[in-house]
Amino acid sequence: MSVRLPDDLRARVEALAKATRRSQGDVVREVLERDLAELEWEHGIIARAADLRSGRVQAVPLAVVERELGLSDAPVDASILDKIE
Repeated sequence: MSVRLPDDLRARVEALAKATRRSQGDVVREVLERDLAELEWEHGIIARAADLRSGRVQAVPLAVVERELGLSDAPVDASILDKIE
């Protein structure tokens, strides 16, 4: 596999490889290992959104989910919302 990088990105990889005494391939491999899962997750969200918009899948209203899980009458602890980013 070969990858063409813009000059600025290539320079950053080269500098990090030199600073960490590793090969450029090792630097690129580590970046892929760290970030590929996030990119796959993002593309999965995009695909699911496209499925919803096209009508291939149907959204389930929150009220239905709450009813099926027996949460319809459960009070919501507002402090939980503070923990959600």
